[in-house]
Amino acid sequence: MKRYAKSEVAILITSLFSEGGDWRSIYFFAKRLEAQGRSIALVSVNAKRGFRQMWAAAVFAPRLLVNGLGTLTKWPMLLICLWRKDARIYLHETGYMLDEFKASSPYRYRIVSRILSRNPLLCVSKQAEEMYRQRFGNVRTHVVYECPGDVKPPDLDPSKKNIVMVGSINERKGAELFSRVADLAAEKHREWAFHWIGGKASMNKLYQSENVTWHGWQWNPREFVYQCDLFFLSSIDDPCPLAALEAIHMGKPCVAFLGTGTAELISNLENCEIFSHFSEQAALAAIDGCLNRVTRPLGEATNYAIDRTSPKGFEKSILRTFES
Repeated sequence: MKRYAKSEVAILITSLFSEGGDWRSIYFFAKRLEAQGRSIALVSVNAKRGFRQMWAAAVFAPRLLVNGLGTLTKWPMLLICLWRKDARIYLHETGYMLDEFKASSPYRYRIVSRILSRNPLLCVSKQAEEMYRQRFGNVRTHVVYECPGDVKPPDLDPSKKNIVMVGSINERKGAELFSRVADLAAEKHREWAFHWIGGKASMNKLYQSENVTWHGWQWNPREFVYQCDLFFLSSIDDPCPLAALEAIHMGKPCVAFLGTGTAELISNLENCEIFSHFSEQAALAAIDGCLNRVTRPLGEATNYAIDRTSPKGFEKSILRTFES
């Protein structure tokens, strides 16, 4: 209740991360606002608790935005939009798609037509806006072109030792530890620069240091890893995140806490460090040891770790489970 009441807007969506692209623009919009510290509620109505969440959003959120015809045509959403006349509907569909829906679900189409004749409509082009106006007689329309997201690659300062973490900003990922390490380093290692890639995923108040560049959610976190000098997995509890694997495959020094699955892979790697006490002092010492050590070429242990986590190694591991 508090989450939705405090949100600027609740976005209701079905096709999140599907092969179609109608979710991308609105997802980028939500993540950019989250990166600015603003409160956005993104509700996947097909999720396990989607039914409960969509009704909570409908009752308590001051603003609703429904993404696409696929979301709107669900029966609970039709009822919500009949009630919430202020709910914005962001449509990506053509007249051909609307005709198909009308032929397959004529009764539901009548309800959709009523909603689209009076609720504010967001249209992806002027051509689409004109089509919706003619079809539904709605004059409360706005053109909101699709957005491909921020495709500009990162440009980390090469004169700095760039230390990167990729993950959601929450307690488990160690956002506060990362911040405290950056604060300690600011006093002793001015040539170090700390970067966090990921949006906030916690309702709790967390300390986020000004000595960290908080990039927010990014479509291309691998580019940050590629440019970094060290990957610092600050998590207190993490099985084996993909970003850390990517860093290992790129030959980047990696620092991780003993309680993570990543520690299994880097325990014998020459350019990596594990800290056993979850504190800023221990983490800082591990990072310092990595950055000051003479970098060596990939050794046998590194190649072994990469082989186990390569596409070919992954394929073999999966198939082996069926044979045993």
